[in-house]
Amino acid sequence: MSNLKYKCVLICEDIRQELGGRVSLMGVLGSKLLVQSFPLPFSKLCLFIEWGEINGKVNVTLNIIPPEGVEIPKVRPSAPIQGQAGLVARSMIVLSNFSFPAPGNYVFEFEADGKVVGRENFLVEKYEGPISAPN
Repeated sequence: MSNLKYKCVLICEDIRQELGGRVSLMGVLGSKLLVQSFPLPFSKLCLFIEWGEINGKVNVTLNIIPPEGVEIPKVRPSAPIQGQAGLVARSMIVLSNFSFPAPGNYVFEFEADGKVVGRENFLVEKYEGPISAPN
């Protein structure tokens, strides 16, 4: 699977599988979060990955690389994908009780059968401005 590539990665707070093959993503996050305090806890942090053409079975593993000097628990969740010609392959990785302990750039690195196939940056920054309610 040396040419395996993903089309997109969406980070959200929950993923729900619906009838008819639909998937609902709840609390979709951008690639940059501004927060007022740390640690930043998530009861669930989910990654939804849509892949290019996959034939056969592939095991996808997530490696989270924290900013320099920041310690996080070593978790390497994985999700098997069974690709089939003509169908879109998707994988969903759920991190339970995950926390960003400090500001910085966190890298979500994806491996397929032990080989790195991509990286996504997720920037978490401290916001020092006033809290305002949305209109």
